[in-house]
Amino acid sequence: MTIESNQSNYFVQSVAKGFEVLNAFNASSTHLTLGELAQKTGINKATVRRFALTLVDLGYLRLNHDNRFQLSPKVLNLGHDYLESLNLPDLGQPILETIATQLKESTNLAILDGSEVVYVSRVNAAERIVGANLRVGSRLPYYATSLGKALVAWIPEAERRNIWNQSKIEPFTEKTLITFGKFEENLAQCRSQGFAYGDGELEEGLRSIAMPIFNRKGETIAAMNISTHMLRTTKEKILDNYLPVLKDGVEKLNKQIAY
Repeated sequence: MTIESNQSNYFVQSVAKGFEVLNAFNASSTHLTLGELAQKTGINKATVRRFALTLVDLGYLRLNHDNRFQLSPKVLNLGHDYLESLNLPDLGQPILETIATQLKESTNLAILDGSEVVYVSRVNAAERIVGANLRVGSRLPYYATSLGKALVAWIPEAERRNIWNQSKIEPFTEKTLITFGKFEENLAQCRSQGFAYGDGELEEGLRSIAMPIFNRKGETIAAMNISTHMLRTTKEKILDNYLPVLKDGVEKLNKQIAY
């Protein structure tokens, strides 16, 4: 197996070779020696040894007592996470529809792409005009939305800072949090109360409440929210009436993902 030559200028050979080693294993080649790995990948024995042992350290390969390598169960995580991402909109749509019908408000499911919130599933309440321009695939700045807060509040601080530094931070309203310190204070409150609250940070009058969706490893993979407007909904109503409904929907989706 050889690496194709039509590569982009940022192509990293070492990463590609690491996957060549993983791809050498199949149903008929479950246990391979260094010599067999070198033969199957076309990588010289000394180099393939470094890649194989690195993959052992990372947990994707096992080195048995007979000096043969084999895949470890950890490789299943890659496929499982991919399947989770594929199933997420399908699993979430019925839950969003139930919430929207019950509350007569728009509901959304989103993921994080860089520093943007990307809508992957959405139900717009028929009688609501606000937010009608949003659709599946719409992108919003993460730092000015309840969805974005819920998506990053539970990830490591170093990752949060990296995302912040990659963002073009600008105020949309007087309430937009435009310093990392203030944003971190808000995220700490999110973690403490278990949900994120948005109040006019993206657009005056818009209010929303969001909660994270976790995979089976406890990692944030998405967020679900309910959006409304201050003209018809107070903060007290959101916390007393909307939050329990959102919690129930998030719990159902988290259970389905775990299964």
